[in-house]
Amino acid sequence: MNIQSVFQELQTASDFELFRLKAAIEKLLEDPERINAMRKKMSVGMYLDYFNEEENRSIPCELLEIKRTRATVREIETGKRWTLPFYYLNLDHIATELVVNNKRGMSKAELHIGLTVGFVHSQNNQDYIGQVVKLNPKRAVLLVDNQKWQVPYQMLFPIIHSELDNSSTLLLAD
Repeated sequence: MNIQSVFQELQTASDFELFRLKAAIEKLLEDPERINAMRKKMSVGMYLDYFNEEENRSIPCELLEIKRTRATVREIETGKRWTLPFYYLNLDHIATELVVNNKRGMSKAELHIGLTVGFVHSQNNQDYIGQVVKLNPKRAVLLVDNQKWQVPYQMLFPIIHSELDNSSTLLLAD
């Protein structure tokens, strides 16, 4: 399934259509046959990712325990433990990033906690670069030089960071 094209198609759906689709998806996720099929794919100790809705990104983890409909995992980076529904787990290693081609700014779907982005301050016309620390409904909260900024999504642009031969290059993307 091409999630990118589904996401783009959903942009034109009405709120009622989205609600009906959400109800249908929830029924599928709670289907006992699907749950059993997922349990068969899992084994304690395996490394995988889970998708964190709040941060809008995949997080590497280790599977610690398999319960009836949930699994206990430990995040590799932080060591935090979570008990999650099976459908949070990316057992098939599917790419999760959505890229939306907006003419202006970035969408919330393109961002995740920890991503480095930039914006141009409207009053002094100066470029600022920071990391996303929170995703609100209309604005992203960025940490810029230890100061938090609330920036509308349409003002953000991606930052591409590369390292070649121990020298660091920062590219501003349009």
